[in-house]
Amino acid sequence: MSQLVTAAFPRRTAIAIALGVIALAVVVGVLAFGGRQAATSTDASGAVSTDAGRSSGESPEIGILLGLARDATKEGRLVAPQGNNAYEYYLSVSQLDPKNATAQDALRETLPFASQEIERQINRRELEEARREIALLRDYDPTNYTLIILGAKLDAQQQVVTAEDEAKADAIRRRNG
Repeated sequence: MSQLVTAAFPRRTAIAIALGVIALAVVVGVLAFGGRQAATSTDASGAVSTDAGRSSGESPEIGILLGLARDATKEGRLVAPQGNNAYEYYLSVSQLDPKNATAQDALRETLPFASQEIERQINRRELEEARREIALLRDYDPTNYTLIILGAKLDAQQQVVTAEDEAKADAIRRRNG
């Protein structure tokens, strides 16, 4: 029995030490990668800049928002989901610093891609989400011709859906008496 305990104890100790070393390596790796990622960032055009927030005099809040916006853009989250998309982050930067060239350029450059996504949503009949996204883009450019056309297309699609719903309701009423 004592041999079993002494044999198991070193094994448990070795496993605990190994897990500790692995955990330490993960923590060091995350800290090293996080530090390197903060030192270099990629702007909306894909150019790599070093320590963009500090060198241009941006506030830490703006730097964080720009980083979140870049990540959202890379991941294809231009206008959705609500509260976690590139447009909302860039608009927040514009509210904090209306002359921020990075945010203004990114909003302008991604508008056509965001408009295409909205058009796909209208075609899929995701009308409420499309309505929210059009309103979001209008916060940036209220007179944009593409957004005016998308708004009209959204209204037309809403009329089609309403007419279809009314026809279904009439059919149900006829069936039921």
